[in-house]
Amino acid sequence: MTELLLSLPLLTLLCAVALAAGVLIYVLLDGADLASGCSRRFTRRRRAQQMNISLLPVWDGNETWLVLTAGALLAMFPVAFSILYSALYLPVYIMLLALIVRGMAIEYQSLHPRLFDALFIIGSWLASLSQGATMGAWVEGITHDGATFTGGAMDWLSPFSAYCAIALSVGYALLGACWLIWRGEGELNALARRQAMWLAPLTAALLAGLLIWTVQLNEAYRLHLQAWAWSGPLAVTGLLAFAGLIAALRQRRDFLPLAMTLVLFMVAFGAMLLAVFPFILPPKLLLTQAAAPPATQKLMLAAFGVFVPVTLIYNSWGFWVFRGKIHAARDDDRP
Repeated sequence: MTELLLSLPLLTLLCAVALAAGVLIYVLLDGADLASGCSRRFTRRRRAQQMNISLLPVWDGNETWLVLTAGALLAMFPVAFSILYSALYLPVYIMLLALIVRGMAIEYQSLHPRLFDALFIIGSWLASLSQGATMGAWVEGITHDGATFTGGAMDWLSPFSAYCAIALSVGYALLGACWLIWRGEGELNALARRQAMWLAPLTAALLAGLLIWTVQLNEAYRLHLQAWAWSGPLAVTGLLAFAGLIAALRQRRDFLPLAMTLVLFMVAFGAMLLAVFPFILPPKLLLTQAAAPPATQKLMLAAFGVFVPVTLIYNSWGFWVFRGKIHAARDDDRP
């Protein structure tokens, strides 16, 4: 693995790191508010209001990372962008439509609570499932000739991609429950804590199953994940994070469950990258084969160097201004 890293041109490697960082930050940030919809159900209105208020200041800023990452993929690895979106246009369009519906539901929930609560839940689940299916189809492999997509419109749908869709959605639900533990109080905090207690082992079991299935897909994946110098630290970190999550839930901590869940997501993301590296479209198209010309890479890295800090500052400022617990509605508020 070290030899593979050293063999890549520095510009291409930096572009790959920037792209991976954008995807990871999107998953960690927007995953939390997507997950609130996955863990939400038709419930007392005051709990729904608390969930909604916790998302209003941050959801739109979080989705900025999706736009930034898609633009980076187009500019830095145009061949991969062309093949990937030709293969995955249906789940991507479903995801985009679901995100639009979910955004409307967050903003207009107070106008018609039952209708927009339903749209919020449906949009969150559809976006989560489509993201998981997209990830699964990408890992499993896209049929192409090196320049264009050569498969069928429904090639993205397979048992593996369906499993990935379920695993990511359950993981998002855990992330959302931990987010609500941190931001909620009273009844909402207790409900989210109960959900997290059973979602945590379920997520761990699904991740273990995903790891076992992934190494069966391709010999290169198995060899990369058996490089213990890289996978060993990831495995230890993941086990410690899961143990920390369970301990934090039992000790009734507020922020620590969310922190441990974010670490679990980072470990899972790192394991996925370790398996597929150095392919941009596994298991055939290499990063170097799909990369843009060096001049374009330099320009995009410079742009990334400007946009990423600005977006991070915007996100951080939003979290800071609206920090703290979301207070429950009055006791006389009825559903």
